Amino acid sequence: MKFGKFLRASRVKGWEDYYVDYKKLTRAVKAEAELREQSTELSLEALESTPLSGGCFQDEFIRQIEAVNLGFDRKMSEIEERRDLMIMEAQRTYAESDRSSSFGSLDPESYNKLRLLQKESMQLMLRELYQDCMTLKQVCDLNFTGLSKALKKYNKSLKQAGQQLHVNVNLQDQAFHIGVSRVEEVAEQVEECYAALFTANDTIAAQRRLRHLHRLGIESQGWLGFYLGASLVCLIVILWFATYFPAKDKCPYCFDSLDTTVPVYRVLFMPILWLWCWCGLCYVWKEFSVNYPFIMSINPYTELGYDRAAMLAAFLTLVLLSNFALFLGAVQTGYEPLGIPFHLYPMGLVLFGLLALFAPKGTFHFKSRRYFFKTMLRIVVAPLGPEVRFVDNYIADVLTSMAVFLRDVDYTIQFYASGAFQDPNMEVELNREYWVSAPLITALPYWFRLQQCVRRFYDAGPGHPDRKVHLLNAGKYATSLTATCMAALGDYTHLNFDELGSWDVGKAIWFTVLVVGTVYAYTWDIFMDWGLLEWNHSYLMPFKLRSQRVYSYKIFYIWAAFSNLVGRCAWAITITPHGVFSGVPKALSTTALAVIELVRRAQWSLIRVEYEYTSNPTHYRSVKEAPMMLNTEGYQEDAKENDKKRFTLTGIFVGAINAVITLVVLMVIYQWYHQKKSGGGTPAPSTAW
Repeated sequence: MKFGKFLRASRVKGWEDYYVDYKKLTRAVKAEAELREQSTELSLEALESTPLSGGCFQDEFIRQIEAVNLGFDRKMSEIEERRDLMIMEAQRTYAESDRSSSFGSLDPESYNKLRLLQKESMQLMLRELYQDCMTLKQVCDLNFTGLSKALKKYNKSLKQAGQQLHVNVNLQDQAFHIGVSRVEEVAEQVEECYAALFTANDTIAAQRRLRHLHRLGIESQGWLGFYLGASLVCLIVILWFATYFPAKDKCPYCFDSLDTTVPVYRVLFMPILWLWCWCGLCYVWKEFSVNYPFIMSINPYTELGYDRAAMLAAFLTLVLLSNFALFLGAVQTGYEPLGIPFHLYPMGLVLFGLLALFAPKGTFHFKSRRYFFKTMLRIVVAPLGPEVRFVDNYIADVLTSMAVFLRDVDYTIQFYASGAFQDPNMEVELNREYWVSAPLITALPYWFRLQQCVRRFYDAGPGHPDRKVHLLNAGKYATSLTATCMAALGDYTHLNFDELGSWDVGKAIWFTVLVVGTVYAYTWDIFMDWGLLEWNHSYLMPFKLRSQRVYSYKIFYIWAAFSNLVGRCAWAITITPHGVFSGVPKALSTTALAVIELVRRAQWSLIRVEYEYTSNPTHYRSVKEAPMMLNTEGYQEDAKENDKKRFTLTGIFVGAINAVITLVVLMVIYQWYHQKKSGGGTPAPSTAW
């Protein structure tokens, strides 16, 4: 998403006049560049005196700065006046410790009602003042970013024309940029006042209340609770079915049917798990005002957010669990309701996933899916396409943690294309551990990241200090690619440490590369992706935790560093095609390692995006400062009203589907129980799971 669109989407209603007109500045840059191309024989002085449609860039740039400074001074004076009135009102109303003053003549009940009204009025006044402070700070940050980007575009056009920079304006000396400290000072005073009056001097609680984090509405909470409750019922049914031996002795009603179908169910399970992780990430980022839509170039008015993402994740979880409950019940009991063969259940789930992924416009969060597909296209064409953005980097990194999912997609295609889903005794796997496609698919995300590093190395230009960083980053992904390729070529599919002495030279080298890659990646996480440590200038403690942090507790960063090491060890197994520990059921070990790696990636995301937001370490942004995350829920009511009818109809449709699924599950349980009772005896518990 380009900055101009993001700026328009981020504008707060009623504050439009305080924002820089970025569109005028970009038009002035283009107009002046076109005039330079048409007038190459003119001197620079003659060119500057030539009138342009809308004026030359320098004049327009100065006008925009003056307008922004004037608007800031006017709004800042208004906020400071309100701050002074607020302090006077707080002192007048709450400094009195007894009722002997202006309220002494009131009875206790009337006095308490009046004090409650005063308390609510004071809370509202503090919230409004605090929101205005946060809005003004965001406006200043966006204006600074917009002016910096426009100036950068102009400098680039001058460089291409072979001319020198001659715009003598320092944005950091402008009133609107210097005055941000005044805004922050007023905001801190409001926080302290609110904390003293309403939260027993707990400033963190005061910040959270003043920022008024958006909560799910009653209707959303009801549907979310219904989905989660129904999912819990399905999970109990699954656990119940799993404790019994199959009713029939011969396949396909056997454990092999379950074992060969687990990768098919993981195809939907892994994205759903990441969607739940994304809900948690969005919630934490909003809680701590990390502006992730700006960092990831997401339209703040069309992004899912944690509330809609939670609704979608809960619905998909219910679909997955109910489908698996029907499948497991059919395999274990031998009963197929409505005569539907049990192997069609996972196939139906795959078709449902495809329909949801490629649903037409206006359904199933189309704008979010379109944004994802566009980003994926940029990732694939990274070496030759447009410049790499942070979101391209981030999604490609997430894909490296989805190696198991990608291999499961490959397996699912092979599973149904070969017809093996109909007979588990058939050579189902088609020697899948030796398929050429498995190592290729495992290596693809690392190849994409390697190409992104190469592209950024090229874009940095000769002599740029970032070139070394991009080269080292490329080495990290090259190491992972080497480990993956060696595992495929040498057929290293198990880490059998009990036979360590019998390893050949190739396997020893492969394991060494795997260890080096793990240490390499972990070190990069700590020092580069997270910037977790900084120099302490001490021989005893050469490093210390970085001082600029968003999250409140140091223990979280320490825990993240430790758990990331454990997770990286799981990651080392997932990047090896079919690499599992011997003696452990493959479906169980692969699923467990994939879950650990995905949760590790979610934790990694928390600190990675925070570090990018606060420090801009990889220079994806032209300026270090990023606008703060502003709670815009109050400004989206009009858009929500337009979607209210559609949401209600969708809720009714979803409720009907879940009612049918619930009835089918209950029918399967009843039929299974009735069949077992009439056959005499109860099946013995199974130990296969």
